[in-house]
Amino acid sequence: MKMKKVADGLRYEDKYIVTRSQIELLKCRIEGICCQDDFADNRGSYNIRSLYFDDYAGNSYRDNENGTDPRSKFRIRIYNCSDDKIFLENKIKIGGKIRKDRAVVTREFCERLLENRGEGIIPDESEIINRFLIAWETRMLRPRLMIEYDREPYICQEAGVRITFDKNISFSGDVKNFFKENILMQPVMEAGKELLEVKYQEFLPHYIYQMMNQANLQRSTFSKFYICESCRRKGGYAI
Repeated sequence: MKMKKVADGLRYEDKYIVTRSQIELLKCRIEGICCQDDFADNRGSYNIRSLYFDDYAGNSYRDNENGTDPRSKFRIRIYNCSDDKIFLENKIKIGGKIRKDRAVVTREFCERLLENRGEGIIPDESEIINRFLIAWETRMLRPRLMIEYDREPYICQEAGVRITFDKNISFSGDVKNFFKENILMQPVMEAGKELLEVKYQEFLPHYIYQMMNQANLQRSTFSKFYICESCRRKGGYAI
């Protein structure tokens, strides 16, 4: 089941770092009010791999660190290590809400970026692609970091809520091998911990709020790009 799109594309994303016991409690309750995403496999999950871009000064990283608002970052995303469908995404945060603009791109487009040959790409009809190419030229964006994780997704269609559990979050600076299936990745979370994200439009329904509250969760400002880049700079687990 797919969730309806938000009119202006903006939504809230509440994030929590959850332990094994909290995960077991939440999943028992979530499965009673939500259904799994259509894209989940027979294990109930799918793999996400993203290639993040930043400039030489690391301004996307610093914007996260400083809490700059609004702020945005670009990434390329694939699912289950497949190049059947590749997305260029621009994730924008405005006043506490998130908007994600995306466009389908070709593998050839991505390969040129991986080889730092973006200057020769002809402008496209897509606003997002052109926005990215302008940033490539003016900000000198370049491939910075590759992040991968497994996502278990749930949807509450009536309430317009999407709940996901992200586990095995890891990263690599070996960006040129973005399309390679098996890459040595560095984990950033301790075993048994996962990232829970609750995405909704204007408000969170009371019964979902109660479910989260009963699990004794604490909100987090977890940004995968910021956490993984911090871990890459400092070494060791981030959380």
